[in-house]
Amino acid sequence: MEYFENRERAESFGEVAADYDAYRPKYPAALISTVMQAAEAGAGSGSGSGAPRILDVGSGTGLLASQLKDAGAEVLAVEPDSEMAAIARAKDLKVEVSVFEDWDPQGRIFDLVCFGQSFHWVDPIIALPKIRSVLKAGGSLALAWNDIEPRGELKTRLDAITARFHAEGSAASLGTAGAEDNFAHVEHPALTQLRGAGFTPDEATFTEDLRFSRHDWLSMVFTYSAQLTMDPVKRAVMREEMSKVIPNNGLKARNEALLVLAHA
Repeated sequence: MEYFENRERAESFGEVAADYDAYRPKYPAALISTVMQAAEAGAGSGSGSGAPRILDVGSGTGLLASQLKDAGAEVLAVEPDSEMAAIARAKDLKVEVSVFEDWDPQGRIFDLVCFGQSFHWVDPIIALPKIRSVLKAGGSLALAWNDIEPRGELKTRLDAITARFHAEGSAASLGTAGAEDNFAHVEHPALTQLRGAGFTPDEATFTEDLRFSRHDWLSMVFTYSAQLTMDPVKRAVMREEMSKVIPNNGLKARNEALLVLAHA
């Protein structure tokens, strides 16, 4: 089953909207800068105010959208979950509540369309032609994912716990065989989809070292759909087992954020 077909997982985030916003990390500054450069190139010199127009699809609580807005973009967010959208609106973001496949662009055109941790939740057969239709000539598509893993021996212990509770392999978040916090370094399946739709994609990775308290790490891990759709008792046991192996002073982690930047 493709991710976008699993509606239980796709629609599971609203129940933890506040935790999602509080504990999901921001995107690396260098990634934001690269996206803004592409958006500004798409806007060109005749864009009026000069602010590039960005459509952020599957915006969630506006984590990516707010970073792009702070960087100077004019952002419209599209988000299917009303509880997630409410948090994004509280950040003074413009949000329209809809699944992207059903969303009406009303003739609006954008310099860049972006997906932050969300492209795997849309049907590419429907979404990619729609993206092309709302992109200005010379515009870009940006797909971003944070990929955060603990460092050192602790990673092995936490991965073993995850594997026991997700033996069916349902913990992936990027459309790969890896666990949600363990991206497998193979070609991302989105690249094939993009090429098939007439886009020319390029990949870039942005690495940053992070530190988490035990509480913050666990709170982040349990905002992912694989955990949200678990049996509540199993989920509580998994969280307790993870808590026991994380030191009192927290853990070090590395984010190898992936950006796929594509041009039609």
